[in-house]
Amino acid sequence: MPVDVRTPAERQAKSIGGSLGVPLNHLTERMHELPRNRPLLVHCAGGYRSSIAASLLKRAGFTKLTELAGGLAAWETGGYPVESKI
Repeated sequence: MPVDVRTPAERQAKSIGGSLGVPLNHLTERMHELPRNRPLLVHCAGGYRSSIAASLLKRAGFTKLTELAGGLAAWETGGYPVESKI
């Protein structure tokens, strides 16, 4: 499951289909929304926030984590689809 730690405005402009938006500044209080039994792909725009998010999730006991190196920019460069709500 992709977990997008960008802001709601960033997600509206562009997001990975099926991703769950949990802004980094709300991650700690919303961790209960994330499944512990499924792999999570944590991402942001370029990689900085997702790195912080992955550290927080690991510290909270999440073990099935992958961080998207390069963020959404790398996802798009790889030719993967994105959605827009604008």
